Amino acid sequence: MTFISCQTKTKDDMTESKDAVARVLDDHWSALKAKDADAVIALVSEDFLSCGSDPEEFWNKRDMYNTVKQMLSNSEIKIDITVDKREIKISKDGNSAIAFEQMFLTPYSTKIPVRTVYHLVKENNTWLIDFTSTGFIPRNEDIDKLNKALE
Repeated sequence: MTFISCQTKTKDDMTESKDAVARVLDDHWSALKAKDADAVIALVSEDFLSCGSDPEEFWNKRDMYNTVKQMLSNSEIKIDITVDKREIKISKDGNSAIAFEQMFLTPYSTKIPVRTVYHLVKENNTWLIDFTSTGFIPRNEDIDKLNKALE
């Protein structure tokens, strides 16, 4: 006779995981506001990939560090972001998560919202960001106006 057991995560485990992921995202924004590139990069995995808002922006961990460090050294950049919406979904096994945040990146636009999608993994009991994708998300009724403005 063989017994096979699958360990499922309890509701409490999922709530704790969601809270832990939320803390990582909060720490990310706190580090950016503090202009601390080292603290930002400490939150990402070794095989991290980020897709920025420009079609040419694909960064690994080293590239992201250099980009963030350069951006944060600009004294004119003020990072005062308020996340308007955040959702977090934890995988059934509790070892990965997808999250998204919507906000206005006021240094870049106060008219077009931005959405960042994150994938996080749990490595050695620590949540790390291993993928991000950030894009401007114009309202449907503004797309025609944007198309005309780009002609």
